[in-house]
Amino acid sequence: MIRQRLLIAMGVLCSLVYLIGCVDDFNADIYTSKEYLLVDGTLTDLNEPQYVSIFSTPKDASFKSSDFTSKIYPARQSYFPEQQALVKLIINQKDEIQLEERLAGYYYCPTGFRAKAGNTYQLRFQLANGKVYETDVETMYSVPAIKNVSEDFNLTGIPNAAGSSEKISSNDIYVDFDDAPNEKNFYRWRWVNWEIQRICATCTQGRYYLFETEQGETGDCYRDLTLKVNDRFDYYCGTRCWDIFYSSDINILSDVYTNGKPQKNRLAAQIPLRQSNPCLVSLQQMSLSPNTYRYLKLLQDQSVNTGTLADTPPAPLRGNIRNVKDANELVLGYFSASSVSEVRVMLDRRNTTGGLPNGLYSFINNRPVTLEELSNERPDVPLAICQPSFTRTPVTPLGWR
Repeated sequence: MIRQRLLIAMGVLCSLVYLIGCVDDFNADIYTSKEYLLVDGTLTDLNEPQYVSIFSTPKDASFKSSDFTSKIYPARQSYFPEQQALVKLIINQKDEIQLEERLAGYYYCPTGFRAKAGNTYQLRFQLANGKVYETDVETMYSVPAIKNVSEDFNLTGIPNAAGSSEKISSNDIYVDFDDAPNEKNFYRWRWVNWEIQRICATCTQGRYYLFETEQGETGDCYRDLTLKVNDRFDYYCGTRCWDIFYSSDINILSDVYTNGKPQKNRLAAQIPLRQSNPCLVSLQQMSLSPNTYRYLKLLQDQSVNTGTLADTPPAPLRGNIRNVKDANELVLGYFSASSVSEVRVMLDRRNTTGGLPNGLYSFINNRPVTLEELSNERPDVPLAICQPSFTRTPVTPLGWR
């Protein structure tokens, strides 16, 4: 049974450009006595790996409403990967593709697979416990190309974290495009941001060591009892390294009032100023099916609303995934397919103020870097390995200058 504790913030007067109304965040802590299945995946026609993720929550899970806004991030330690599932993708309701589990809970389409506008896609999978699930059939619609990109520095900034009153400056990116006439179109904008990271390891009451394995050189922290419990050392990266950030807001549009009209200066991304170093942004303009747009609109309305007692409290929404033998099971997440017009923008950040050079680590951890000093016991302090993951890479991103 779900128990909800609503936290309603006091109203705050504000004024925004373009006469956007002032709203308060409406947050809810939700405690559950049952586990939920979390399924997330958006197939695209981008030249990148195509995958879906299948995770579950612990039975005593707790989460805030903002956890289930625009995207589920199942890499959180509180979620459990559903491993050894049999997952297949059905194309145009006839052709089938088997997905491969390459990482725990992540199921990948064959290398080189790209979704195509006009095709339909459906996901079917069986978990290791024998339960069988399927999604609705999703149609992939075409999307107009981004014609022009412009950028401004926003000193006023954006919230630093969900529910936080702190603001951080941002690089705001705008796009122009031509909406197709005589048809209903639904759009979404998302972004990926690569930032240079100089610190690749942190050890608390320990030191960093490199060692050889069958897979090659790796590194890790090892406890040192000569250090105090709160002693902490940071270690420079041994190679170039980038941290990867993903948009988490819901930025969508229906052309119901602008059908066929050229779109100018549509705000597509707000990239936080985490440091003054140049950074790379993948700006993605996506097509949405009507059902996907409705789902995201509900999430958008749920995560930010007027904050009155008459509002519907935020709660997990039913997506388009179902248990084929138990229609009452609530499955979280959504499966969709979107055509994408992508533009990669290198921000030199010469127009910004307030960011620190090589300040990403300090910004993320809210403290200065503390390096291990050379000593007689450690005359050579090792450089840390840039360990690749969904949020870090040693590989130069495409478009980096």
